[in-house]
Amino acid sequence: MNDVCRAGFKLIEELQAQQQERLDSALVRHMQELQLSGMEGELLPYRLNNDWTVTCLMFLCFFFLYYSINRRQKYLHQRIKTFFSNKKRSNLFDDVATESTPLFVLILTGVTCVLSGVCLFDYFLDDIPLLTEYVSPHLLLGFYILSSVLLVLYKWGTYTFTNRIFFDKERTTAWTEAYFDVIIVTGFLLFPTVLLIVFFNLSGSPSRLLILITLLLIKILLFYKCIRNFFNHFHGILHLILYFCTLEMVPDLLLWKGIVYMNKVLILKF
Repeated sequence: MNDVCRAGFKLIEELQAQQQERLDSALVRHMQELQLSGMEGELLPYRLNNDWTVTCLMFLCFFFLYYSINRRQKYLHQRIKTFFSNKKRSNLFDDVATESTPLFVLILTGVTCVLSGVCLFDYFLDDIPLLTEYVSPHLLLGFYILSSVLLVLYKWGTYTFTNRIFFDKERTTAWTEAYFDVIIVTGFLLFPTVLLIVFFNLSGSPSRLLILITLLLIKILLFYKCIRNFFNHFHGILHLILYFCTLEMVPDLLLWKGIVYMNKVLILKF
């Protein structure tokens, strides 16, 4: 009986040894495969402060805004005075102080468009996190900046066309100058908020609240200038509101709807 038990135990030990060898060999093969193929990593989510393109754009915006404050103080001061004044014609000294600088206005308008594009990019990045997984972040940012540029050009064109039909050349010119003055002010107001968004990860409700306050202030300034420049030529306040909403508010809503639609198209295409 003892011999039978010893034989049984020996057989069990051999079977256990064979099983252990198989497990060891399987483990060795698995480790070799991992060393050859490597472990699959997890992609980090896209963040604005890790993108050198965004950092370079912010540096350029800072440079142009700083230059305008440091070297063009007289020009900016005179433009603010002109915006809030009701003079139909500037005097000779005002013309010298506010000498036409199309390149300067163009650069600061471009700064505002870039900052607006970054704000749009941050909003949709929070609203649709998967967007950057399907579409290149740089393509999205370029699309939003281009949308801001097209909005500025469209409003400039519609304002100029409409005002030349219904108003004299002097008031049309005054409104065009005021319109670009407000765009430049928008850039100065947006820059601190965009800095917080890009470098301090300010997103969600706080950033949207700051941007909304900025937009409301800009619309109030434009409406104020519209009243000062055109009120005597409108047949009542209703015509004034209709003019402002049609040429200022409706394009903003159409742009927003268009961007939302294009986001869906870009996801489907890419």
